[in-house]
Amino acid sequence: MTGVRYRIEARGLTQRFGRNVIFKNLNFALETGSSFCITGANGSGKSTLLKILAGIQAPSDGSVTYADISRGALIKECSSCIGYTGPLVNPYDDLTALENIYFASGRAEKSRIDSLLKCFHLTGHEDKKIRHYSSGMKQRLRIILADLNDPPILILDEPGTNLDESGRRILRSYLDSVSVEKAVILATNDRDEEKLCGRGIRLG
Repeated sequence: MTGVRYRIEARGLTQRFGRNVIFKNLNFALETGSSFCITGANGSGKSTLLKILAGIQAPSDGSVTYADISRGALIKECSSCIGYTGPLVNPYDDLTALENIYFASGRAEKSRIDSLLKCFHLTGHEDKKIRHYSSGMKQRLRIILADLNDPPILILDEPGTNLDESGRRILRSYLDSVSVEKAVILATNDRDEEKLCGRGIRLG
């Protein structure tokens, strides 16, 4: 990733489903080089908030803005600067890991692909079809796909899901590394992952 600095800011975010208020008037901002953790019980709105931050879902009220603070300019459309994954983001079972990677991004350099595969201990498994992957291997591939194009903003919903202790160690090492240069936002109830974040909020 280049030295360009980005900022994501939430102002007055409120989400309702019918008469039920999931969260109300959330305000926070995050720049590249820092991490932010969202915790809370199941049903507290963590996944919904991440989808709003990623631009996948609109809030009931409030706004999310993105800025290139290196140039002092707001970014109207930021899909290319955000990497997102969550429990419902699934690679294609009938494709290999490498085919999924090239399907997700035909412009990723081989050196980056190789680096991510090595980081998540999937080197040697890239030519296997996903249907033969364990749930932990699938989860590691999801994170690779989110970070494939080296986005400055990385949004991860429960990234430790389905990972054994070895996989969680790999994840923690990865998060510790990328938060030096990216803005990393994650939803988690894992205390070790939470400790890696500089700031955070609890919903519910």
